[in-house]
Amino acid sequence: MMPRSLHLLAALTLAASVAVFAQAPDAKPADAAPRQRRPMPAPTNLKVLPKDMTAQQVVAIMHKWEGDLGVECNYCHAKDDTTGRLNFASDANPIKDRARVMMKMTHAINADYLTQFTDPKPENGVSCGTCHRGMAKPSVFTPPPHERPAPPPSTPPSR
Repeated sequence: MMPRSLHLLAALTLAASVAVFAQAPDAKPADAAPRQRRPMPAPTNLKVLPKDMTAQQVVAIMHKWEGDLGVECNYCHAKDDTTGRLNFASDANPIKDRARVMMKMTHAINADYLTQFTDPKPENGVSCGTCHRGMAKPSVFTPPPHERPAPPPSTPPSR
């Protein structure tokens, strides 16, 4: 029977061996420079978002909306038939126009209505997630049934 320390040593040696042999033969050394990504092109066809937004800013907003709506990019963006890739500038998908209307609506709520509250001032504005809550089509709100206290027992009329 092996002592406990030998079991631990054997387990660590096995784990290290598996890690070494599991590496792909063409794996880059740890000090190799990461591969450079090509620069993102400037966004085009921005109709609601400010036209001077950078690609990184637009992508950050889109990723937030993906979570708020529980969808992927292809929910609003059409695929280019020639390349098979999404054409982010295309207006071929009608959902994209619906998204633009919703963007204007949330902006109006935040800028025109919530700013009218002074006491208490709203801490968070309205976002897509306020209504959608991770669903492309938000469910209809059904309030719970209103429970009223039982009426007092009726007393017979006095004679």
